[in-house]
Amino acid sequence: MLIGSKKFDLRMYVLVTSYRPLKAWLYHLGFGRFCTEKYSHDKKDVDNKFMHLANASIAKTGANYNDVHGSKWSIQNLRFFLEMTCGK
Repeated sequence: MLIGSKKFDLRMYVLVTSYRPLKAWLYHLGFGRFCTEKYSHDKKDVDNKFMHLANASIAKTGANYNDVHGSKWSIQNLRFFLEMTCGK
């Protein structure tokens, strides 16, 4: 799945307190991290780390890195976007 033609990953925090039965607590704060360049199927772009990796330490060295939001969306904003574009 791409958003705005960019790859992304999710950072969510979960505490598992039991495996049998499974008890897991999902922390309400999390975020989505986005690559700084749009994804391309072109073979010449296969080594473009800014198109494939959403890691902040890599992204911040790229020319398209946004210092204001750090290429991140809160989990709430990401969920809102997905509900608006994909339906509930």
